[in-house]
Amino acid sequence: MNDFSATMIRLSGERKIQLEEIAQLTGAASMSATIGKLIEIARAQGLVAHTLPGVAVNSFDDGLAIAFDGAAPIGFTHDGVASLAATIRSFVNDSAGVFGDANYDYSVSRRGTSFKVSIPANSASPKTWAADVALDFADMIEAESAKARAA
Repeated sequence: MNDFSATMIRLSGERKIQLEEIAQLTGAASMSATIGKLIEIARAQGLVAHTLPGVAVNSFDDGLAIAFDGAAPIGFTHDGVASLAATIRSFVNDSAGVFGDANYDYSVSRRGTSFKVSIPANSASPKTWAADVALDFADMIEAESAKARAA
């Protein structure tokens, strides 16, 4: 399993100031979110794909198969994808506690300032992400679901 825990990045003072300016202009709440905004720009220009390390998403006519860190993929209908994405957004925007959906076999919970997503709901290897990365995951699976529906 890969370790995607927090990493220190050394920057020159000038780059730090530039990142702080970008954060202020984009409304990013953290340096992680600021870098996420830069990745969004690169994605919009076609420079990088909309992926997350340790997350595999495969599209099918009736939904997606999602796997974390090489675990067995879990199938989600398009409605299940929409439910998972909406739940993540709800938790990032205010909810507390733990939410599990037995219909779609996932759970989402707040873990300090981060968010834990378990697929399946009782997974021994959930993903714990900063808010901006959790939202990126929600956007990514919704986009993949929309592409699969359109195909």
